[in-house]
Formats: sequence, C-alpha cells, structure tokens
Amino acid sequence: MFNLALNDTSETFTGGLRDVSFDIAPSTLQPGDYTLTLRGFLSPGWLGRLAASLAQHHIGIVNGAAEKVTAYAWQASFKLKAARTACDPLSLDYAALANSEPSHHALAPIVLRDLKIEPCARHQGSLYIEIRGADRLGFLGDLLDFFSMRCLFPVKMKVETLGDTAADRFWLRGVGGSVPSDSLAQTIRENLEKMVAANHPQI
Repeated sequence: MFNLALNDTSETFTGGLRDVSFDIAPSTLQPGDYTLTLRGFLSPGWLGRLAASLAQHHIGIVNGAAEKVTAYAWQASFKLKAARTACDPLSLDYAALANSEPSHHALAPIVLRDLKIEPCARHQGSLYIEIRGADRLGFLGDLLDFFSMRCLFPVKMKVETLGDTAADRFWLRGVGGSVPSDSLAQTIRENLEKMVAANHPQI
C-alpha cells in the first residue's frame, strides 16, 4: 500500500518537529486518477483538513489507507479522482494542505446507511467504527470533522468507494492518543445511529 510510485512529483514540507514528504503520481490507466502518498509527522486532525481541502479543490478520495506508525509519524496512500473543474492535482502542496485549517463547511448532510461500532477493549484502546454512507464529494472530510468536534481522531483508517457507497473504517482515539471513555463511545454511537435512522424512516 505504501510503496512509492515511479515518476512521482515529490516534495518535502517542514512542519515543526518532523519533515513531511509526499508523492503524487497520475494513473496511466484512468485519466483524472492519481495516487497520493504521504509520510512523516502530521498533527492530530490532519486527515480531516486534507480531505476538506481536497473537496474544495474538487478532488475526491476514492480509496486508500492511513496509519500512525509511531508516536509522531504517519504513512498514508490514497487514490484520488479529480473532477473536470479541479485544478491540476500535480500543482498542489499536499503536506501544506494537511497542516492548514481550511474554511470547512459541510457541503451536504452526512447520509449513513449502515453502522458498526466495537468497543476499545477489542482494538487495543481504539474505538472501532465502520460506516457505509451515500458517497459524495466531501463525505470523508465532513465525517472526520464530526469526529474531531468530539475530540476523536483516527490512528488508523481505511476508505473505499463501492459504486455510490462510501465504505470507511476508523480506529479512533482521543487527544494525545488517549482511550475514549465509555460515555463518549456511547454518545458517538447514539449520534451515528440517529443518522442511520434518518435514512430509514419508519413507515
């Protein structure tokens, strides 16, 4: 997942404690598709900032994975799809986007179709959440913003797009890598279940 592609456009961004490097490579098979790889020090909330910024540039994350591999360092690789109205994806500084707060406003309500939550005890202290929802540009950024507003941040995640459905999995922790409390986990469950219920109104 994290092997570098050949003929990438590579840059390094110094973001405080560590360097962040990224590679962006166009697909040779699908016009408008790109592979983005990032690694290095990335602060809490970086993934939500990146996803929101990409949506503002009319670029969506189709699939991929990210994982915190040490106390400070991340590895991430994503397949991106640029709309016709998007700027040139090769011209963007992805490390800077991940470290800069965008003017983020939800593009539309989050529509969830299915939900699975497992307690922290099953995942080495991380709250595991598996979500299926109506895919749209900005879905991932809005979902990560929902989590960060409740002081939850992924230490690992996998995203996939299946037709018109976003199928995303998150391993979430609190600020500083703290284990989410049972009460917070229950609140998150109730909030997300309401989103699912809103998409399945009672007859």
